[in-house]
Amino acid sequence: MCPYRAARDSRVGGFILLLTLVLLSLISVVSVATLRSSALELRMSGNLLQREEALQHALGVAAMISSSAEPFVAMQQAGRDRCSMSHSCAEGLSHRLNALLDGAGPEAQRLHTHFEIHRHGPLPSGASVPRMQEAHVSGSGADSFIRFEVRVRVGDARGGTPRAQVVQGVLLRWLGDPAG
Repeated sequence: MCPYRAARDSRVGGFILLLTLVLLSLISVVSVATLRSSALELRMSGNLLQREEALQHALGVAAMISSSAEPFVAMQQAGRDRCSMSHSCAEGLSHRLNALLDGAGPEAQRLHTHFEIHRHGPLPSGASVPRMQEAHVSGSGADSFIRFEVRVRVGDARGGTPRAQVVQGVLLRWLGDPAG
């Protein structure tokens, strides 16, 4: 009976060894999947933070452009309907943008910022004017409202991947003839 018992013990031992190998391979598959999932989650959270950072930067640049009448007046006087970073109408804004980037730190300096201003012409007669501060509304003489659109795009320093885009409308009250 000894030879049969030895054969049975070796079969049970082989079965236990096979079961252990299957269990270990299953554990390794689960651990690799968890590791990949964690790496993807970490990368996605980094992308989310970069997008939020780019959006805040784009909002700041749009606010900086909208707070200055300089590019809008230069566009109106030159008769231009479009102004971007490379045009002379945005020369002062480009200097202010560079100063803003220098003060923002290394995070903002690695972002590529591009802005454009589009003139959409006077507000059609009869259109409702948004509520404005009293100082802006009071005045005398012929005046009209001219619509502008500020577009700010922020991407990687390589300029490849866009991270954020902000479009902001600007309505300026123009005293006198808006064509001149």
